Order: sequence, then structure tokens, then C-alpha cells
Amino acid sequence: MKYITKTLATLSVALCVLIIQGCDSGYDCSLNNIAYNRIKFYNINQYGDEAEYTLAETLTVSMMINGRSEIVVNNVTNTNELTLPVSYTNECDTIILNFLDQYNDTLYIGHENIPIYQSMECGVIMHHRVTGGTNTGYFIDSMAINNANINFDYNENIKLYFTE
Repeated sequence: MKYITKTLATLSVALCVLIIQGCDSGYDCSLNNIAYNRIKFYNINQYGDEAEYTLAETLTVSMMINGRSEIVVNNVTNTNELTLPVSYTNECDTIILNFLDQYNDTLYIGHENIPIYQSMECGVIMHHRVTGGTNTGYFIDSMAINNANINFDYNENIKLYFTE
């Protein structure tokens, strides 16, 4: 009788494991489904060559979201890049860079929103394609599109050139 009870208990546990595994649909829907714009900092050195640039000043970055300025990076120093979310609903992101809590430069990055159907279970994800950009010029000299496709890959999308 003891042997039958142990066998039934083992079979019950095995059956529960099989049932729980059967509930898994097999889909791996990412919880972090936001594509980020990767902006790298550069300057032109004394020889006229492009060089990576590390911004020593304190930088706070805000984005205009639903008509309000929202801080997305707060008081960072010694940085040479930004990784910022891209708007799903707007076709132009307004990014405000505040240096030393005194001076502002603003980036306007135009983009096309590209919905990508992932699956019935996971729904739609959004990729973006940069269409252009402008900036004000306090510390920022200019900007260039390095890779127009913003997706889930870790590629540099925008080159931001600083004055020395």
C-alpha cells in the first residue's frame, strides 16, 4: 500500500508539471518593446579629424511628451552618448539638453513610425526611421544621421558634434 501511495504521489507531481508546461504558449513577448535612439558625441579635432567627445559638463536631458517637458536623464557627467526613447505618436521628438543648469540646446529629430506586427499574442511593436533633424547651437555645432533605422539593435543612430 505504501508503494502505491508513493507511486501515485510521483505521478501526480509529474502530471502537474506537464500541465503547467502545457500552459506556456511558447511566445516570448518582450516587456521592453521600446526602440531607443542612440546618440553618440563627437567633435572635430585640431587636425580636422572626427573624434569621440566626452562631455565633462553636467547634462540634464528633457523630452517634450504630450506638451510637457519630462526629464529623461538627470545630472549626468563625463558622458559620450545618450540612449533615448522615441515617440510612438509624434513624428518629431523635441530633446532639450541643459548644460550646467544654465544653457539649453534643443534637438528636433524627425522620424517615421513603422508598426511591425510581431504575433497575435505579442501584438505590434514599433520601429522608427529618422527622416531629418535640426538643432540650436550653443554647445552643439551640428548633427548627422549615422543609421536612420531605429529598432532593437544597439546601433549608433545620430552623431552629435560639439564645439570645443
